[in-house]
Amino acid sequence: MKSATTGQGMLARIPGHGSFFVSGTAVEMIDVFGGLLHCYQGNGGCRKQGLYFSRTEPKKPLECVLYLPGREGASAGADSPGEETITVSVSHDLAPKLDGAVLDFGTFNKMERFVWLKLPSVKGPSCTCLRSIGASAGKRSPCLDVRGLGLSDL
Repeated sequence: MKSATTGQGMLARIPGHGSFFVSGTAVEMIDVFGGLLHCYQGNGGCRKQGLYFSRTEPKKPLECVLYLPGREGASAGADSPGEETITVSVSHDLAPKLDGAVLDFGTFNKMERFVWLKLPSVKGPSCTCLRSIGASAGKRSPCLDVRGLGLSDL
């Protein structure tokens, strides 16, 4: 499924689940990290669900292929010669929560990393570190920023 370019970022469509916006900075960093970013949720963090990013793609993720306009050279799987692609894949459990979301890359809490700036379909408070969602996991649950975790496979 093709992506739509909007200004500095791109709109990524999740098959069967809507779409989310990927900022221009996030697109650049995904390209720098080899053209693949996998987004998933798991245990950990100060909320019930932690939000994680990896360069390793699991079996059967939902793939959002982004076509980078104006790039020279063709990449495998591109629709036509001259189109370079990057892929943002998401886990099946995270996909329904991403409709209308905003994926960004930047310095957040003194660390350069990917974050979900906006998750409109997730109800309730999010952690100020932008790494956990859901109800509080309790006072003894450390924030994922405390662990200094960026990409989970580095």
